[in-house]
Amino acid sequence: MNNKAYDLASYSFTQGEEILVDSNIWLYLFPAPGNPQRNFVRQYSSAFLRLMNAQAQPVLDPMVLSEYLNRYCRIEYDGHFKNKYSSFKQFRQSTDFIPIAISAQTFASKILNCCQTHSLPPNELDLKSVLADFASGQADFNDALFVDICKKRQLKLMTNDADFQRGGIDVLTINQKLLKACPI
Repeated sequence: MNNKAYDLASYSFTQGEEILVDSNIWLYLFPAPGNPQRNFVRQYSSAFLRLMNAQAQPVLDPMVLSEYLNRYCRIEYDGHFKNKYSSFKQFRQSTDFIPIAISAQTFASKILNCCQTHSLPPNELDLKSVLADFASGQADFNDALFVDICKKRQLKLMTNDADFQRGGIDVLTINQKLLKACPI
């Protein structure tokens, strides 16, 4: 079943509406210095401000925060330290990593402060279906898990990831490819 994609440029949030915010959105809102992605920042920042002003509820999954932290640090490694360290692990164990990690931690704390962490116990997830979607090449494992969480908690997903075309959930995006592939 295809998802339904709503254009964030014209989407009206409602009070109490729960939105799972994907890691790519957090990277636009709290970017790593080496990759500010300015073309999406304004649009997603505006949408997030409207979400907060409408008293809708951003929801955080711990795996989203993990993806955000890992990607943030890898952006900095790829942009500034790849030639200095032979591996990301070597960089992570260096003193150069500390200021990057502190910056990422500061942003992660801001994310935690504005979000409700979802409370779906892992035993309620449909891991067999998630694994089947992964094994068939239909979805990244985490993406399939986020779709399952959205279904179970009746959450909408805010993302810029065009891969979120299947699953039967509501997606909020400015990604034109996703909007065309999943019309309302």
